[in-house]
Amino acid sequence: MKAFRRPRLAVLPAAAILLVLGGVWLFLPVRFLEIIDEQSGRRYGLFPAEEDARIRLSWIHSVERTPWVEQYRIRGTKLILTEVRVKSFGAGVDVEAPESKVEGGWVVMHGIHREFDALHFIYSRRAGHKLHLGNRDLDLRSRVPHHAPVEVRIRKRPRIAGIIE
Repeated sequence: MKAFRRPRLAVLPAAAILLVLGGVWLFLPVRFLEIIDEQSGRRYGLFPAEEDARIRLSWIHSVERTPWVEQYRIRGTKLILTEVRVKSFGAGVDVEAPESKVEGGWVVMHGIHREFDALHFIYSRRAGHKLHLGNRDLDLRSRVPHHAPVEVRIRKRPRIAGIIE
């Protein structure tokens, strides 16, 4: 009997170490893209997000009725606007972009590098708002009610938050 108990006793410290390491891993903070209702705080989505990941927000401009696409990069918990693409140059278009060119029928503005803590917009099915993280469509249509005030932000939260979400 003693021969069998010794290996079991040797396994207990290893199992305890693995359990502690697993717990630490689960509670280490990682970066998430979070979509929330700006007024109620209700969460519409939580997605793992890597440093330097690309985020694209697109919609149809309410005045011009033309497509608008903004591209951001994640830096820490900030969103850095890097590019804006518009089909027409009118109301609301930033004229201060360092580089602008016409590319395939789009006015493309590069080199902006404007920093945001969060993106804010009123979600509209009519405007066709779309949000992509990398190549993944985050499907706002099935997550967010029409005319909801939306905030998109980057937060560091324990890894387990993304697992139980």
